[in-house]
Amino acid sequence: MDVRIETHPNPPLAGMSEIVVIVTGLHGKPIQDMTVSLRGNDAMPWVQAIQDGYMGAYRRAIDIGSGDNALIQVRLQQGMEQKTLLFPLKLSAG
Repeated sequence: MDVRIETHPNPPLAGMSEIVVIVTGLHGKPIQDMTVSLRGNDAMPWVQAIQDGYMGAYRRAIDIGSGDNALIQVRLQQGMEQKTLLFPLKLSAG
């Protein structure tokens, strides 16, 4: 499984940004039967991303915090399996 994220805007700004999580499997085939949740740090609640079609893309706007850097947490759940991935981001000065 390959997981990558995109941010809108790119580079992301402090505060609210849209995060798109793209999940692909063998030979780049989209994985579409997942529950994907996001949060900006441990103190923030998890929010579920919305599946965008059947392309393996899941999107949600979240508060990514402030400062120069952010660490986006992405929780993937498929059936009973669950894993959390961390994606460090450098924030734009604005």
